[in-house]
This record gives sequence, structure tokens and C-alpha cells, in this order.
Amino acid sequence: MGNPAYSPEISARTAIIDFTVTITGLEDQLLGRVIRMEKSDLETERIRLVEDVIENKATMKELEDSLLAKLNSVEGSLVDDEELINVLQDTKTTASEVGKKLQVAAETEKKINAAREEFRGVATRGSILYFLIVELSKVNTMYQTALRQ
Repeated sequence: MGNPAYSPEISARTAIIDFTVTITGLEDQLLGRVIRMEKSDLETERIRLVEDVIENKATMKELEDSLLAKLNSVEGSLVDDEELINVLQDTKTTASEVGKKLQVAAETEKKINAAREEFRGVATRGSILYFLIVELSKVNTMYQTALRQ
């Protein structure tokens, strides 16, 4: 079952977990699910934080590209070009704001990860339990299991 295709009705009613991963990968998937069940606000905040960081980095990239384009298109003295000075000022203020936001995001991410680690044991046990059940068939064929059971 390489890449199963389910109808939208089935996908909406079920939680599909890809179990063709390593123990650590499954542990991370289960950790995310446990956090969503126990502390949904924490997982929501983590996702929002990741999106904000990506958005802030994109803003910085746009500012750098804009500044470089202005620097390349300047005719004559750099000091006399008011448009370039305005772009430099905007870039400086925005970069300062984005830098502060990224610093706050890094601190918040540390706190969120520390809180997530509280549930690491549950995810680890779930991952180990799954792989133990799968490996039981090597002990005796009577222990063969399928996801349909």
C-alpha cells in the first residue's frame, strides 16, 4: 500500500498515519498528535510561530533584494539619491523589527519545545509498542497482525 487514495469522506473521518517510518519518525508524528489532544493551544502556537518565522525571513529577503536592485540602478552619487536613502531607512527599520520578532520567536520556540518534551515518553512508548507488535510475527506466525484488525 504505497500511496493509498481514500475518498474525501473517509479522509475527513479518520486520522491517517504513515507507519512506514522509523521509530523516531513515528515518535515525532505521535508526539504531534498527543500535543494536539492534550495541549492544542501549544501545538497551534508552534505552527503559528513556524509560519511567522517563514514570513519574517521572506520579508527580509524581499528587503535585501529591493535594496540590491536600488544599489545597482543608482546613477551618480549614492548620497544624492533620495529614493535609495528612503529604501535604506525602510530596510533598516524593518530589519530591526524583524530581528526582534525572530529573537522572540526563538525564545518562544525553546519554551514550546520544553513543554512538548513532557509528552515525549508517551510518544516513545506508542512508537515502541507499534514496532513490537509488527515484530511479533517473527516470533510466531500466529502473531501476524494487519491494520484491518
